[in-house]
Amino acid sequence: MKILALNGSVRKYGNSEVLLKQALMGAEAEGAEVEILNLTDYDIGPCRGCGLCLFKDNVCQVKDNTNEIFAKVDACDGLILGAPCYFLELTAIVKQLIDRCWIRGHNQVGLKRKPASVIVPYATRGWIPYVFMQASILFNVMCLDKINQAAVCTQGISEVVLDQDALDLADRMGRELAVAVRNQDFTYRGEKGICPSCHDNLLRVLKDRETIECPTCGMRGKLNLADGKIEVQFDEKSWEDFRFKLNVAYNHFAYHIAPSKDYFLRTKDERKIKSQKYREYLAK
Repeated sequence: MKILALNGSVRKYGNSEVLLKQALMGAEAEGAEVEILNLTDYDIGPCRGCGLCLFKDNVCQVKDNTNEIFAKVDACDGLILGAPCYFLELTAIVKQLIDRCWIRGHNQVGLKRKPASVIVPYATRGWIPYVFMQASILFNVMCLDKINQAAVCTQGISEVVLDQDALDLADRMGRELAVAVRNQDFTYRGEKGICPSCHDNLLRVLKDRETIECPTCGMRGKLNLADGKIEVQFDEKSWEDFRFKLNVAYNHFAYHIAPSKDYFLRTKDERKIKSQKYREYLAK
């Protein structure tokens, strides 16, 4: 049993690394083999948006270390992500990795589902609205089932070593991840949010001003008030349209992306001619 930690912080021995290593100690106590990867030690280039990965043997054309990270994720049995929140969301290196996962979001054939958790150190309460959304996106496109998520308020450099409750939390998360692998039970164990899939509390109000949507999962429902508290009733059909469901991802590729190849080839010469003035404009 192999548990892998991905560290999305540039700071060596900072709060993210401390929490991840404590989680790995917990997993190791449950019999797991453990490893930590500092994402900032790897060259993760930006997605070029070329689309060639979808039409050329499902291989990304960017030459960097991203495939090494994918290989590590595929080889592990469970994963824990740690990254700080500096300003409303996770660090740029995590978003960079999410963008490079585009190819995997449309091609999960042969990938084994496995459990994952995320732990986020942050400084200011109320300034972390998007951290779990980003983790959910990364996990879903990597074929991972989120079983827990936690945010830890800790401001100073490596300050979390003084917070025994936070260290105990990380230890428990590591242990439960190993147990989930051993029992093949990927049930969500964290604090439940509004969305029954990603367990986040983010909601998007649609144009009809009647329908709400989980912006991550694409699940839709209606808002109600019960005893002064907001409740959301999700449609049964919303589970069929869940954004990261395999058949939905396949249909997105088959009916929206794949047909663009013929159009791209057919319009190649025309686009080259019409784009020339933009190539020349402000060119140095």
